[in-house]
Amino acid sequence: MNWDNLRIFLAVGRHGSLSGAARELQLSQPTVGRRVAAFERELGTKLFVATRLGQELSPSGRELMSHAERMESNALAAERSSIGRDQGMRGTVCVTSSEWLINRVLAPLVAPFLAKHAELELELLADVRHLDLMRREADIALRPSRFEGDEVVQRKVGSILFGLYASEAYLARHGTPDFSDGCRGHRLIVMSKSLNRVPDLDWLPKFTGGASITTRTNGRDAMAALARDGIGMACLPRVVGDRTPGLRLLRPPSAAPERTLWLGVHRDTRNAPRVRAVATFLAEALAGLCSALAPTPARGRGPTPYTE
Repeated sequence: MNWDNLRIFLAVGRHGSLSGAARELQLSQPTVGRRVAAFERELGTKLFVATRLGQELSPSGRELMSHAERMESNALAAERSSIGRDQGMRGTVCVTSSEWLINRVLAPLVAPFLAKHAELELELLADVRHLDLMRREADIALRPSRFEGDEVVQRKVGSILFGLYASEAYLARHGTPDFSDGCRGHRLIVMSKSLNRVPDLDWLPKFTGGASITTRTNGRDAMAALARDGIGMACLPRVVGDRTPGLRLLRPPSAAPERTLWLGVHRDTRNAPRVRAVATFLAEALAGLCSALAPTPARGRGPTPYTE
């Protein structure tokens, strides 16, 4: 059985559509459709049933899905356990996080490290979704929440403090917000409803109930640009808001939210020399940015050890 056919079958089964599988596999939708049809002819059975919502697994498809997932799990485990053991610092390490953390924090940090390791290729992937360490979509992930599952080894590497910002031009037009009356007459730039675990969702309504939402976006850099252009007030990580020219930090009555930043690697790949070296470098570099990520007096402790 051709593993590429199984890989395409798994992607269509998980996404429930040819288009979703095509995006994941970086293939065209017609190519995915042709490969699925060829696989069905090879097996002599229908694997999917076309519905109004997309592609639904047939009874034969559901049975094959369980076998294919076990095959994939075993193949990925073998790959993870052997990756990079004999290559030292030569090869690629993929690091994933949110776009603002990649753009504003990680990218400016890595030049000295890469200068010391010329054979290393570092891939920085900014993605609103959480890339899967188990499926090797990334080697290292940085997230503002704990990782789930025993297969991920994780450590705290810092804290992220948020704040409410507005541009001088916006304040000149709309005036200083009155938090006692819910910021009536003011406008907000907020994160998309499709995202989970967003600090704004619980914090802003406490004192901005009278404001209107003017824009939603799925990225903090976009929010900062909109706020800078005077579109509205925005809740931003302090390291983003403080470093965006023209924005003023406001002082609402409720304490700003703070999130713990976690670094995670898969248990099977953590001892690969290049993965361990990059993870150690990032943890130490982020520890040196405590005052920028969470600018309060009681900062300065380094990263914690990995938690088993």
